[in-house]
Amino acid sequence: MRRLSAFFFAIPVLLVVALGGASYSSAHAQATPHRLALEGQSQTEDLSAALEHLIAPAAGDFPDVAAVGFADAWRASGESTLNIGYQPAGAWVRFAVAHPGPEPVARLLMIDWGFDRVEARVLDKASGQWSPPVLGGNSLAPAQRNVAAPFLALPLLLPAGESEVYIHLQSTQRMALPARLIEPQVLKKEERRDSLLMGAFFGAMLVMFLYNASLCIFTRDRSYLFYTSYLFASAFYVASQFGYGAFYLWADWQWLAPRSGTLSVSLAFLTSALFIRQFLGLTDHRGWLLRFNNIFIVYWSLAGLLVIGNPTAIRFLYIENMGAVFCLVFLATSFVLWRRGNRSAGYLLLAWSWLLGTTLWILLAIEGILPMGAYVRLAQLLGFVIEFLLLSIALAERINRERASRLHAQSELLTVQQQAQTQLEQRVALRTHQLEQANRELLRLSSTDSLTGLGNRRELDQRFSACIERGRRGGDYLAFLMIDIDHFKRINDRYGHGVGDECLALLGQTLAAFSRRDSEFAARLGGEEFAAVFSGLRPEQALAVAEQIRQAVAALQVEGLGEIVNFTVSIGVAVWIPLVADSRITYANAADQALYQAKAQGRNQVSLAKRV
Repeated sequence: MRRLSAFFFAIPVLLVVALGGASYSSAHAQATPHRLALEGQSQTEDLSAALEHLIAPAAGDFPDVAAVGFADAWRASGESTLNIGYQPAGAWVRFAVAHPGPEPVARLLMIDWGFDRVEARVLDKASGQWSPPVLGGNSLAPAQRNVAAPFLALPLLLPAGESEVYIHLQSTQRMALPARLIEPQVLKKEERRDSLLMGAFFGAMLVMFLYNASLCIFTRDRSYLFYTSYLFASAFYVASQFGYGAFYLWADWQWLAPRSGTLSVSLAFLTSALFIRQFLGLTDHRGWLLRFNNIFIVYWSLAGLLVIGNPTAIRFLYIENMGAVFCLVFLATSFVLWRRGNRSAGYLLLAWSWLLGTTLWILLAIEGILPMGAYVRLAQLLGFVIEFLLLSIALAERINRERASRLHAQSELLTVQQQAQTQLEQRVALRTHQLEQANRELLRLSSTDSLTGLGNRRELDQRFSACIERGRRGGDYLAFLMIDIDHFKRINDRYGHGVGDECLALLGQTLAAFSRRDSEFAARLGGEEFAAVFSGLRPEQALAVAEQIRQAVAALQVEGLGEIVNFTVSIGVAVWIPLVADSRITYANAADQALYQAKAQGRNQVSLAKRV
């Protein structure tokens, strides 16, 4: 355990030492900006060596800052990542481009950092003409951005010859500018990669949050309460820093947009300090460990309150410096307690090493000491997942250890065998009851389709057999509807599986609304195929209900890629009084033939089957 913890602890330190010298020499070797030449086969161009920045005038326009009068005010950065610092009134950045080709070329300006608002224009040096402005940033609604995506991308059309790209930056956070110039086709590749990674990250975080929240409820252990709070704050931090929160969650909540970045940082550090206090039992140690923890809790609480009231005032708290100190102090705290024999501190050290290493890297990159890139932020995502997974294991191990200790202490205090037997019986009864509850819940989940909330094929088989038996005994009609979404593959291919899943969910809600009585139910058979069963409906009544379902689905609307998506269904109806030879298969085959006939006749129709 100690060797493994020391190994993980050394990883981020070795990375910083190994790359720190290279980035330092690179930063000082590129003290003057160079003109970016668009030639060769490179699909991505790093702009760190080509950037210049201008702090004043804050209220100037593009032609103003490009005028000769400000030529001496532009400053080049010798840092690996351009660091402008806190500039509440905004700042300007530019870089020169030389394009030897005869025709203009399209490029995307990618900024791997969060800004409230970014506006860019291209100045053609030969003609003196400015391109139309392009916009991006977390404070803008998705419809206002030129590239509707969570990340910051600005489309540029670079003319032949020499040109300059001017960028106006606005942010309440510290301004760091890791910027790249990529070809448009690279965007889709990065978008697919980021969507996959972020989906996996938030999915993992959600699973761990729900799992540990349930443990918090059942065990009533405060460690789980602080842990789930820390987990939620970390997810809030990632959603804020990577732009997914501003794009998907609070796009229309302008109050939160300029505050989310710094507020998420404050909450993440605050909840981590509270969790460390509880998990390591710092109140039992007193001394400098507890004093440092108290200082950090007070500081991050004040930082969060300050950014809520006035997001621009956060620059006076030196939040990046305090974040770096926080990381180092609690790495040292965990190491000291681990050396004193605290096993929980060993797990914490193991879990935190990679995350705090990447967090330190980002803080040093903001200061311009180390290079900033998308890979560093993705490494931090991996650090979050590893950390919370290991912390979950550590919490479970600690609770098991404490439980074993309590049981051992209780066993020493027990003097009467009958009391021990009674306690054992009570525990067995409780475990049996919990197992029965778990089995009932498992049975319910195994019979339900998670996406639509309808029953699945297994549920259909069980309930339909009972309907057939009742129909035979009572001589009642039984209607079986086979429902299929028309051209569902086209919807998935054009708008994505997210829109397709939303169509399936809406269809499930519609079928549930039409099958509320005990003698009616609906199920999802698989993919885009559904079934509905109605007892006591004659053929004309069954056809009328199927037509109502078809019309209700045709009126549904789903939003996809900025447009309204409508979809329809085709329905095959099989209805008759069941006989001894009838089963679900006979009804399903007849309804399926009728469904095939409805599709052959042009789809979005209802067709009645002949009895087979």
